[in-house]
Amino acid sequence: MVFGKIADAFSAATSHFAASKTSAVPYMSFGLLPPPAETTDHGFDLANSSHKNNLRLSSSLQDLKSYRRLDLEEGDYNIGIDRKHYLLQRENAGSSFSKEKPMLGRIPFLRRKWVRLVMILLCLLLLGFLTYLITTYILSYLSQGYSKFYVVLDCGSTGTRVYVYRASIDHNKDRSLPIALTSLTEGLSRKASGRAYDRMETEPGLHLLVHNTSGLKAAIKPLVRWAEKQIPERAHKTTSLFLYATAGVRRLPTADSKWLRDKVWSILKESPFLCKRTWIKVISGMDEAYYGWIALNYQTGVLGNTPKKATFGALDMGGSSLQVTFESKKHGHNMTDLNLRIGAANHHLTAYSLAGYGLNDAFDKSVVHILRGLPNADLASENIEIKHPCLQSGYKEQYICSQCASSQQNSPTAVVVGRNSVKGVKSGVPVQLIGAPNWEECSALAKVAINLSEWSNQTAAVDCDLQPCALPDIFPRPYGRFYGMSGFFVVYRFFNLTSEATLDDVLEKGQEFCEKTWEVARKSVSPQPFIEQYCFRAPYIVFLLREGLHITDNQIIIGSGSITWTLGVALFEAGKAFSPRLRLPSYQILQVRIHPIVLIVILIISLILLFCAISCLANWTPRIFRRPYLMLFKHNSGSATSVLSIPSPFRFQRWSPISSGDGRAKMPLSPTIAGSQQRSFGLGHGLG
Repeated sequence: MVFGKIADAFSAATSHFAASKTSAVPYMSFGLLPPPAETTDHGFDLANSSHKNNLRLSSSLQDLKSYRRLDLEEGDYNIGIDRKHYLLQRENAGSSFSKEKPMLGRIPFLRRKWVRLVMILLCLLLLGFLTYLITTYILSYLSQGYSKFYVVLDCGSTGTRVYVYRASIDHNKDRSLPIALTSLTEGLSRKASGRAYDRMETEPGLHLLVHNTSGLKAAIKPLVRWAEKQIPERAHKTTSLFLYATAGVRRLPTADSKWLRDKVWSILKESPFLCKRTWIKVISGMDEAYYGWIALNYQTGVLGNTPKKATFGALDMGGSSLQVTFESKKHGHNMTDLNLRIGAANHHLTAYSLAGYGLNDAFDKSVVHILRGLPNADLASENIEIKHPCLQSGYKEQYICSQCASSQQNSPTAVVVGRNSVKGVKSGVPVQLIGAPNWEECSALAKVAINLSEWSNQTAAVDCDLQPCALPDIFPRPYGRFYGMSGFFVVYRFFNLTSEATLDDVLEKGQEFCEKTWEVARKSVSPQPFIEQYCFRAPYIVFLLREGLHITDNQIIIGSGSITWTLGVALFEAGKAFSPRLRLPSYQILQVRIHPIVLIVILIISLILLFCAISCLANWTPRIFRRPYLMLFKHNSGSATSVLSIPSPFRFQRWSPISSGDGRAKMPLSPTIAGSQQRSFGLGHGLG
């Protein structure tokens, strides 16, 4: 029985060996032995257990190639033949029991191993990069609904204002600055004061509250509490809080300015918002102009567009200063130049700040000019009466002139205190203003306040008809179209003028207001600060544009009150916060915009091509592309067991010319087992 099974296995192995095309041994008839010098290897050979054999069975037993004579004494099947062990080589058509084939045209194993390793590393690298792109792209779209809030406190010369903004990502393909910024004014009702702005504001300015801790708290805490109500509570800890002081604090002594900033920090750090010490600072006039220009062009929809659109110049008038910013064609290298890059657009800006050209300081200069014409005036008497041509008849009020002391003495400029003196704060010169309306004299006084030569050490007077008399010689002239903001809007709003109104309309409204008595003029408008000064402010803004800056009527547009430089601060900070999420709106390669989806498809195709190219280079076909065949024996990784000792699923009934048909097999030259050594093939067990 055992011998019959051995015969079946031997017949199958030798039949397949004989059918192999690569066999170098000729067919032989049964009963003949091959020459002794031959080192033919066949399935009946007892291979060394240190080698692993792969066996593929054939479907018939037509021939037996050859077999060895048994050494009956030694029990060896191959007498006198040196044992040479060959690995069974797997050919394209399958396995065979032929001689070992030389590896002609094949890359050595180690070389193929290194090629495959390099290929795997490259594929992993590309796969990682592709994963990064896809993840970043997905996150950029998921972040569309993400919002971040900003609170900006504007500490100006007339008071402190609070602005709240909500920023989010807006994936607009036509804009290279995809940030949507919204000003939050919900819950803010207009007071009966008739102010031009819908904003939360406290008075006076911080520069009047030096060494007044309680006054600082009263000015700041209500603004912070109002901001808390505008922002969802869950977002308080991630809301950034900034406090920027402008011209009022800008001209304080260094020690007073530092005291204010330190005290403000001690107040704001207790708020629920995110605030840093470096976010409480005094900004320069250039910074204020820069932020104002950004806010204006963002609001008008021309900032960050592709292709680039013409921008507007900004005229931002506060209480103390005027900021002028515009995009120029000439690229200079002086202190007024500023380069700005937004997306793919470059902007060369010219910006400067004109101190003393704000609405409040301009009126103060008009008082100083009149005081200069009173040589016998005693500044210490506090009984100085000044008749002002820009005040209505019947008006008589005390006024604190902040620049009067410096005009009469060689002392530093006094601190601006406005109309109401605050205890503990250095005051200007108190004077008594009396209304003496005269429109022609009022217009001439406005022109004096504009002419720089009247307020500088210049010896020669400047003719405003020949050159912009509000600008120093080193400052470039304004170029392009401009939006008038802040102070310009306030004057237009006071006289109920729309943005379509001309400058002549402003002069007409101003003259009508000046001709009224103070009692009538005061009741003709809603209660608000500085009502008496609008008779002066009307001609002032007109002559400032026409003569001080040489800006014609068709160059100026009066903007809305929603455009403030604080929006530029929020937009600038939002750009830094959202910059990691904005890296994938598009890719610019040789000035050609490639959509991320197209880029991802290109990367996938490149990955496939690289995989195939390296596979061909290594002469290695991936397993999934190999020609399938019936695997009848499993590969045994163990080196100590012959493949023939593995239980085989082979159960086919084959015809054999040496089979007796009764389950017994005839074997030519059947050996005896006497003296034979035990083999892995199992011939040493139960043959008898």
